[in-house]
Amino acid sequence: MERVTTLLFELAMAFFLTYGISRVLIRYIPMMRSSIKPELESVQAQKTGTPSTGGLAFCLGTTAVTLLSPERFASSLLLPLLSLLLFGTIGLVDDLAKVHKANGDGIPSLLKLVLQGLASALLLVVLRRSGNLTTTLRLPFLGRQGFELGPFYLVLAWFYLMYFVNAVNITDGLDALAGGSSLPLLILLAFFSLSSGTPFSPALIGSMVAFLRFNNKPAQYFMGDCGSLALGGYIALSALMLKTEVALLVASGLFLVEFSSSLIQIIVIRSTGKKVFSIAPLHHAYELKGVEETKIVGSFTLYSWLFAMVGLLLFLVMR
Repeated sequence: MERVTTLLFELAMAFFLTYGISRVLIRYIPMMRSSIKPELESVQAQKTGTPSTGGLAFCLGTTAVTLLSPERFASSLLLPLLSLLLFGTIGLVDDLAKVHKANGDGIPSLLKLVLQGLASALLLVVLRRSGNLTTTLRLPFLGRQGFELGPFYLVLAWFYLMYFVNAVNITDGLDALAGGSSLPLLILLAFFSLSSGTPFSPALIGSMVAFLRFNNKPAQYFMGDCGSLALGGYIALSALMLKTEVALLVASGLFLVEFSSSLIQIIVIRSTGKKVFSIAPLHHAYELKGVEETKIVGSFTLYSWLFAMVGLLLFLVMR
């Protein structure tokens, strides 16, 4: 009972702290203002100039509350927080670079991928050397011990981190879409931690709820790359440490669809010069077709909850 009270207190503290930080950033530090890509001006012109400080707000709120947690020295709290801060910093650099560009682009895509790749490799080295990462992979219906993959697991883990970081980033394109769709995954991670007796902090959940208070349409701020990269990194690293990689991958089905739509579009355009979708990722294709933004976000978020339920069932089967 005492632990439940502590977790609820941390959840509430993260909410109110992120709420307060958000108020300050929106009112006094709106330096990072969004520019809309030319191909989306017909449907998103009203979003021009919206601050992209939401990610900074929930990263700060999450960090402060996590470091105040009674279990703050547990690796299951510190290492996901390190991932949040590392990827959040890369995203913040990208957001700041966008300030001086009218086309919505930040640092070059290749440079951003290189930085993400280096961050992913660094995190895996830290996890491995600190004894917080094993090289076994558990699959449903194939035994509780899992398969020993050796160094190949580290390669898969690197791609796993890169996938989540970029998938959340790609999904962040409409008001409350990335934040609302990631919430069921964060709750699922909390359930996995409680089930295994692993120390964890609900700080990011509380911060995300506060963020959505300002990010719902019409958004007062966006999470920017600072938030989307940080969020993806936190989720992926937590899943790797909890050995729930497969369950979380299934739970991320909505992000996987969004990521795949962009990847397919890029591959087909570069190989044939033609498009599969009018625009990618998928949520923008629906937006250009005239579907109401709130309907897209509502439907996609619902799908994310459904995928999370499938991930939960898979986790229960694999226990």
